[in-house]
Amino acid sequence: MRPLLLLVLLAGCAGQDPAPISGDPEALRLLDAVDAHAVADAFDDLGRTAYTADLVVTALDGDREIGTETVTLRRTAAGTEVERSGTGTLAVGAETAPALADPIAQALTDDPPYLDPVAGQAYRRTVLGDTTIGGARFRLVEAVLTDGRSELGVRRVWAAVSEGGRVASVEVERAADSAIYDEASRVRVDLAPHAGGWVPRRVETDTRTDVPLSAPAHVRTAWRVRPAERGGAVAR
Repeated sequence: MRPLLLLVLLAGCAGQDPAPISGDPEALRLLDAVDAHAVADAFDDLGRTAYTADLVVTALDGDREIGTETVTLRRTAAGTEVERSGTGTLAVGAETAPALADPIAQALTDDPPYLDPVAGQAYRRTVLGDTTIGGARFRLVEAVLTDGRSELGVRRVWAAVSEGGRVASVEVERAADSAIYDEASRVRVDLAPHAGGWVPRRVETDTRTDVPLSAPAHVRTAWRVRPAERGGAVAR
C-alpha cells in the first residue's frame, strides 16, 4: 500500500502549476505598474507642452557643498530659452539646453527584479497606505531589498499608484559595488495633473560614484516644472 500511495502523491505533484510569486497580492498588483515605462507618457505629454523649468545642480564633497549651477528653461512654440548661473567648482556651461529626461526609464527595466518569481523573493513588498494627489486617490506601495549581500541593483522602489495603474509618484534607489566601480543613486519623479493628463512637476536625482584613481563624486539635480496654463501646445 505504501508504494501505491507514494505513486499517487507523485502523480498529484506532477500536475501542479509552478508556485506563484509570494508576498502581499495587493502590493504585487500595484508594483506591476512600476517599471521603466511608469511615467514615460507624462514626459511625452510634457514634450508637447510649453513650460518653464528650473534646474539646480549641486556638487558635494561628503556633505559639504562645493558648487552649484542653476539653469532655467523656457520652452514655447518659438523655441527654448536658457539662462544659467554657477558658483564654486561648477562652471557655467554653454547656452545649449540641458535635457529634462525621464530618470525612471534608466533606473528600472521592463522586468524589474522585485516582480521576478525568483529574484522577487529577496524583496519585502508592502502596501503602506493611501494618499491624494491632484484630487485623485492613490495607494502607496514599496519594495525593499532585504538581503544586503545581494547583487541586485534595485535596492528600493516606492510609488503612488492608482487603482487603474497610473503612477503619480515614484522613487528608486540603486547601488552597484564592484572592484572597479561603485555607485549609489536615488531618483524621484512626482507628477501633477495638467490639461486632462499628467506631467512631471518635480524630478530629482542624487548620485554618488567612486572610481579607483579618481576622487569620489557626489552630484544632485533637482528640476521644478511649471507647465503653461494657456496656449501651451508645442510642435515636436
